[in-house]
Amino acid sequence: MSADDNAFRELLDDYVVECLPLAERVADAFVELERRWHAGEPAEELLAATRGTLHTVKGNSAMMGLAPMQELAHALEDLTLRRGEAAAALLVEGAGLLVEQVRGAATGGDPELTAAFLARVRSLGGAEAADPAAAPERRRADRRAGDGAGNVVRVDFRRLDTLLEVLGEGLIEHSAVVEAYRRVSRRAGAAEGLADLDHAIVALEKTMKRLESVVMSIRLLPIATVFGRFPRLLREVTQGQGKRVRLAISGGETSLDKAVLDRLGEPLLHLLSNAVVHGIESAEERRLAGKPEEAVLQLSAASHSGRVIIRLADDGRGLDEAKILAKAEAMGLEVRSADPAHLRSLIFLPGFSTADRVSQLAGRGVGLDVVAGSIHALGGTIEVESRPGLGTTFVLDLPLTLAIVRSLIVEVDQERYAVPISLVAETVRAAPEAIHEINRRGVTLWRGDLIHVSDGGTLLGTGRAASAPRRVYIVISSGGKRRAVLVDRLVGHQDVVVKGLDPTLGRPDVVSGTTILGDGRIACILDPMRILDQRVPA
Repeated sequence: MSADDNAFRELLDDYVVECLPLAERVADAFVELERRWHAGEPAEELLAATRGTLHTVKGNSAMMGLAPMQELAHALEDLTLRRGEAAAALLVEGAGLLVEQVRGAATGGDPELTAAFLARVRSLGGAEAADPAAAPERRRADRRAGDGAGNVVRVDFRRLDTLLEVLGEGLIEHSAVVEAYRRVSRRAGAAEGLADLDHAIVALEKTMKRLESVVMSIRLLPIATVFGRFPRLLREVTQGQGKRVRLAISGGETSLDKAVLDRLGEPLLHLLSNAVVHGIESAEERRLAGKPEEAVLQLSAASHSGRVIIRLADDGRGLDEAKILAKAEAMGLEVRSADPAHLRSLIFLPGFSTADRVSQLAGRGVGLDVVAGSIHALGGTIEVESRPGLGTTFVLDLPLTLAIVRSLIVEVDQERYAVPISLVAETVRAAPEAIHEINRRGVTLWRGDLIHVSDGGTLLGTGRAASAPRRVYIVISSGGKRRAVLVDRLVGHQDVVVKGLDPTLGRPDVVSGTTILGDGRIACILDPMRILDQRVPA
């Protein structure tokens, strides 16, 4: 490939990076515009902003010589001057086509698809009146020039991965220096020069903290980059089901590591489709139940203690627990004595479906088990809440990042383990008489409530019997779940760099990965959410 070809390829990459989010913004805006026109709500401000965005895409496409995108954006600008359901449907369809054309800019776009769409726009003719008030705004947009972005540098995300890897190595080496310093100071006491070395190590730790904060902030993106895809995708699903559903999004500014965001879209789309197909009633059912014909799906995100909580709530019929119970019994599960929360969690089992008929979106025995697996693979959890006749809420609890985790280092049977500190509620030095046995399970009183106590060695399958009673336990807490885990001792706090573990090596279910400690030892990283879900003897 010649230097000119490389340069043009880089320009194309820049074009896609800049214009794809703009095209997606236009597509989302037209979905909302269609809803507002249908409901008779004002949409002038939305239209004005969207025309400006379209004009930017049109100008950038023209500079790159990408005629299909330029013509399509121009046609959509013209189409915004019209009104009516046919125009609204064409706007949504055309914006979706614009997104695909921009995404495929490397091939120059598809002129035939654009030509076919332009023909449909022309066929609309004068059937629907144009909006005369929009024409001046169109002329102003034509006169506007795009602002520069001289303070923005685009970096391939793979370079950020490399930077993170180097940072991780630096953190490990820093831990090794601290560990070596401690050994030397124990032997040498107050030897000359150790105080200066101590000050240098403290200063280096502060610098490493700042560097870690900067690198992680660069990797964080607003969750709106994922949420923004859903309005038009939801429109396709609802039209196939013949239902009216409005998506209300909040918390889009909440940040997540791009590595998490890249794997979050599919499970969330599964949940959205599931809500429309299973949770939300038909218009007739909603009328009979005294509900508005248009259902509301609320998708929100919020940060909490180094994690991100995503909630997807519908105002539909809620889970049919009788159907869930019948399905579970048909599968041979013993659930008669199960509490409601456990019964609801059965919907995440492989092959579990209560759909009466098979369709493209339901009844095939796949979906929610895949969602749960994807969320667990991200180090998160998923729970479901439901009220009959009022709706269902899915709650996803996700780590902010998968790369570096502030952890509590503990020791069990001479092995060290890292526990993500965001889910450690407390560490307790407990006397043996403080731990009791109920139904052959260990329990202890913590903050006025009885909680289960698990032995760390049993939980981790070390195969060793503790030579003496373990006198320390850590309390892991998330949502309404809590569990105490007995350990031999607490070693300290450390930022650990998460390393993957080859599944062929085998590992306990409660281990999510590995890390390298300052003394060179490899330690397993425990998965607090799976510990909370474990049903193990004390």
